[in-house]
Amino acid sequence: MTLLSIIMPVYNKEKYIERAIQSIVNQTFKDWELIIVDDGSIDKSLSLCKKYENEKIKVISIENNGVSNARNIGLNMSCGDFVTFIDADDYVASDYLENLYQPQYDFIISGLSKVSKNSELIDTIKPLNNGVIKIDDICKNFYKEQMDTGIYGFVAGKCIRKSIITDNSISFDKSINLAEDYDFFLKIYNKLDSILFLDYSGYFYLIGTDNSAIGMSDKKIDFIKQIEIQNKTRIFLENHNSFGENEKNLYMKRVAGYIYTILINCNCNSYKSYLSDYKRLKNTIQRVNPKEVNSILIKVILCLYNKNKYSLIFILLKIRRKLGR
Repeated sequence: MTLLSIIMPVYNKEKYIERAIQSIVNQTFKDWELIIVDDGSIDKSLSLCKKYENEKIKVISIENNGVSNARNIGLNMSCGDFVTFIDADDYVASDYLENLYQPQYDFIISGLSKVSKNSELIDTIKPLNNGVIKIDDICKNFYKEQMDTGIYGFVAGKCIRKSIITDNSISFDKSINLAEDYDFFLKIYNKLDSILFLDYSGYFYLIGTDNSAIGMSDKKIDFIKQIEIQNKTRIFLENHNSFGENEKNLYMKRVAGYIYTILINCNCNSYKSYLSDYKRLKNTIQRVNPKEVNSILIKVILCLYNKNKYSLIFILLKIRRKLGR
């Protein structure tokens, strides 16, 4: 049986895909399989991937349905005891898999190196922890570290025992188009007792590619889903007695920002469309206490939400839109 499965979703990455594949071929650790899932690319990505297809490298072509679907298909086809993810515009050091494969542990997190298109080092992100750390201890600084670095959400630099995923029916949520990886790993963290952290950054994460989530328009992001992810984080930390005042402040700041973005982008021209958004948002923000919010506008709207005064909220938003505030 293969020890380690590498899952690589691809969408229009003809400029970078060969470098990514070659960095895997060059690994000092040899017991791996690479599953490339081409998500309906319209450039030369698929034909370039096919050049490398052999008994260790499988190439699958599907209709375009998003990165989460592609990763789920890769997971379902994987045969390794462990799985890791490498994106098609990134690449890894030759000793990357050798460092990440630690079979005595269920979950391994390493750092990553952010690089430019010219492979110039921009920044290095490493976990604050080092060695084997219990989940209860990780949770003490989890939220701040995630907010500061994103280390717990990146697919980069992580290796997971596959049975943790399959035994708990964990998959990527196809309805999320931003932070879907963080949502995926939150489900895994809930099933772990400890994590091995490595002081190593052999994953090279390319900044500024064409279809990067960075720069994604607010109108393309489902911010209600983003609030749901923050709610999952809150529940995770509460379950480990680590949602204190600092975490609450970080949570409220992030969620209030999402609520504000939802409100300024909501459709005030269609009452029917507004009601649909209202019902979704109301179900999502039940854990948000208006007294903990600094913004007066959001505080008022949350109070109206709690009293089901949705018509008043609609009028308030229309007035605000006309005033341009």
